[in-house]
Amino acid sequence: MAGANYGVFLAFAILVFRILVPQPAGSVILYGLFSVQLSWGAIVWWRRTGLPFMTAALVHGAVMCVCLAVLAAIGRPFQEMSAEAWVLIVGASVTTPLLIHIESRVNKSKVKVCREHMMEHKNVWAILTLRHIPQLRDGGH
Repeated sequence: MAGANYGVFLAFAILVFRILVPQPAGSVILYGLFSVQLSWGAIVWWRRTGLPFMTAALVHGAVMCVCLAVLAAIGRPFQEMSAEAWVLIVGASVTTPLLIHIESRVNKSKVKVCREHMMEHKNVWAILTLRHIPQLRDGGH
C-alpha cells in the first residue's frame, strides 16, 4: 500500500509543479527535486546495501532528471519535448529496469532481503526518508 500512496504523492507533486506553478520554473523545480531524491537514494542505497546495479539505476534516474531540468530551463518543457528529451526518457525506460533486473540475477539473496524489508515499511514517510532501504552491510541484516 505504501507504494500506491507514494504514487499518489508523486502524482500530486507533478500536478502542482507542472500545472499550478508557472512554466518552465515548475518543471525545473520538479525535476530538480526528483534528482535530489534519487541522488540521496543512490548514496543511501550504496552505503546500506552495496548493490551496484540498483545504485546505478538510481544514479541513472538522477542524471536523467537533471537533463530534463536543463531542457525545461532552456525552453523545452514536457509539453513540447524535443527529440533529445525523448531519447532520455526512452533510454531510461529501458536501461533502468534492465539494471534492476541484472541486480536481481547477480545478487538474488540480497535483493530478496531488500524486497522483504521494503514490504515491512508500509507508509509514505518511510519511503521519503529512505527507511525502506535495509542495512545489508556489516551484518546489518
